[in-house]
Amino acid sequence: MAKEASPTSQPRLADAVDHRGIWPAVRRNPVGMAMFTWCGMIALLGGMQGTVSTSIAAEVWGESMTSTRVAFASAGLALGMVCAGPFGRFGDKCGNRLACVILTLFLTMPYVAYLVFGLTERGLWVASAATLLPGLTGMTVLGAPCQYALGHDIVVPGDFAVMTPLAFFMANFVSIVGTYVAQVLQGRFGVDAVVWFGLAVGAFAMVGLSLLPVRKPGSARALDVSTNDAGDAGCVEEGGSATAQQRSPGPDNAASCAVVSSLCFAVSNPLMLWLCMITMLLCASEALIGDVMPQFILGCLGWLGGDVDIQTSSAFLFDISLTLQGAMALACLFVSWLSAHFSTFSVLVSASLVAVVMQLVPPVMLMLPDQWFAYVVAVCIALSMSAAPPTTSLVPLIIPPGQIGEAMGALGSFKCFSFLAGNLICLFVVPSLQKSGIDHPLWIAFPVCSLCAFGAVPLTLGLRRKVEEVGKAELRPEHPAKVVGA
Repeated sequence: MAKEASPTSQPRLADAVDHRGIWPAVRRNPVGMAMFTWCGMIALLGGMQGTVSTSIAAEVWGESMTSTRVAFASAGLALGMVCAGPFGRFGDKCGNRLACVILTLFLTMPYVAYLVFGLTERGLWVASAATLLPGLTGMTVLGAPCQYALGHDIVVPGDFAVMTPLAFFMANFVSIVGTYVAQVLQGRFGVDAVVWFGLAVGAFAMVGLSLLPVRKPGSARALDVSTNDAGDAGCVEEGGSATAQQRSPGPDNAASCAVVSSLCFAVSNPLMLWLCMITMLLCASEALIGDVMPQFILGCLGWLGGDVDIQTSSAFLFDISLTLQGAMALACLFVSWLSAHFSTFSVLVSASLVAVVMQLVPPVMLMLPDQWFAYVVAVCIALSMSAAPPTTSLVPLIIPPGQIGEAMGALGSFKCFSFLAGNLICLFVVPSLQKSGIDHPLWIAFPVCSLCAFGAVPLTLGLRRKVEEVGKAELRPEHPAKVVGA
């Protein structure tokens, strides 16, 4: 017989704050930390592909190497725009653990291609084609949606906002360590050793993910009540009925528009659409990593056009990349600490304002064209990316438990759109700016990204207000109390 829920059994308010800090959350989530380690291996698999391909891409593709890589990357992002939502729905139905295993398999296929065809022209083309497969999951620089949906399935209820930044931390930390190992292997045994290392990492990650204990896909979680000192006591519950008014029609009703299911899913849920728009604006800085930042730094240093040998510039960019990853890892630790003491919305607003300021620093390198300032640029770009964890943490606050994977996929689709737009700008707009006679025109991209981050601030405040309105409506007396065991 159904009984009325007691206050201690009521679902936890969505944006409540865990004042106990990071370490208690880590101790409560040993399986979650193990899962984040596997996610770090997934990030490593994606990062090492460039290490392997660079050794032969310059010889095979020559001057068209950059444009060819951008073309493959753009194709993968286009796939992500279309397929991330359906793949997330697959994770909701069949399990996000299986979805992550499939993602790892996709990331391992380029290494299989090099193993079968060798470090040859055919091997390069087949491996490059295989890099499109992760695009089916909506994967970008900071991971795939299914990783964070799996994290939501594993992490103890109430700890998701604190643990999500730790997932980003582990991804960067494991990637840094693995990249150093790959460099050592390449220096001592050649590129073939990196291929075998990639295969070993992929196999180990798939086995580890397969053994993770995960609750049944889509099952609801019993959450503890807590209060929010940050002023969000009226927010909706994590996956609770407060989202019913904003809920999407579900997979069956959206089946007719599967090709654009992510857009349909977001449009049918106004709160989700707001979050997708916020994420798309904040993702602009991520698009700078692969295309704009390295070329801007080398241009300011006067290292473009063969003025410095390729080995020197490549080694320098490698150090810059590791600096960026290290700064990103430390920033995510700080975001995790903030999430344990302040509301997720407050953390996101703060991170957005930090991104606004940090994106205005890199153009200063035009006046300080020194190598040391290049590391400052890398740190600033890393800090501007610290808004990624809180945007992910907001998903369970506005979406029911059974649709977390699809919601993460929709978010990933909008990220892919933002990245694709950045790639197209770099491919078509940047050459026009370079021909216009402007000195180092790439600096313009940084203030534009700063403006995008600033645009995310009022949207975040608006989303917070809407969520509070829905939550207060759910807490009115005319809403019956929740029942347990019905």
